[in-house]
Amino acid sequence: MTRLYRQELIKLFKKKSTLWCGLILIGTALIFASLTRVKATIFPAKALFSANFEAQQFIVFFMVAAAATMMTMEFQFGTIKQVLTQRYSRRLVLVSKWLVLLTYSLLLYVGSSLLAILLKVSLVNDKFTIFTHAKFWHGWLAGVGGDFLNTWLLLSIVLLVATLFKSSGAAVAVGIVGYFALAMVNIPMVALIRKYAWLKWNPINMFNYSAQLGLPTISKVTKLSDVQLFWGNLGYIILFLAVGLVFFQRREV
Repeated sequence: MTRLYRQELIKLFKKKSTLWCGLILIGTALIFASLTRVKATIFPAKALFSANFEAQQFIVFFMVAAAATMMTMEFQFGTIKQVLTQRYSRRLVLVSKWLVLLTYSLLLYVGSSLLAILLKVSLVNDKFTIFTHAKFWHGWLAGVGGDFLNTWLLLSIVLLVATLFKSSGAAVAVGIVGYFALAMVNIPMVALIRKYAWLKWNPINMFNYSAQLGLPTISKVTKLSDVQLFWGNLGYIILFLAVGLVFFQRREV
């Protein structure tokens, strides 16, 4: 298992796209931090800092692409046969990929958060104060954590779809289109939840977790508490990953 994990980690970090993703995140954060310093009225420093100077928006797309390609390229280029001949079970192969994606996502979220602090201190330290406000720290960290969990809910769906296709395009499309479609689907979903209370447990509603942590009044719409949304996200992530594992074990190579 450790060897499989190392192999997958090496494959991920040998990709040029992995390096470019990191550079794009740094560049994005730097641009928005600079805009905050120049045009604070248009680009509010505190709000942008809470989103790690917009780096979090890009992390979602990078992780969707990484998850989809990590799964489908093995089948697309036939390398899955070589991996399976190393006496590893399909379950271990898939779990090793999950762990690498978890490592990668943690690196991106922790790295972007540390970068946000660095840019805050070096570029916009005079715009607002955070180091003496425990409530702001708590809200910021909770927001980052909520976004991380919502990202993994989306990734679990992408990983499930990726086990069904040989091309990464379908899985990437599901992830990206689904990400943008959430806002539109949420509107009719609110009306349905008001009419049918049990619908509040649907997976689409779980994507409101990060937003509700930043704006508690959203609970009137979701009809769920922060704790319920947390466990709902975790439950669906486990469910989708488990279903993906079943499909992966039965898939022809």
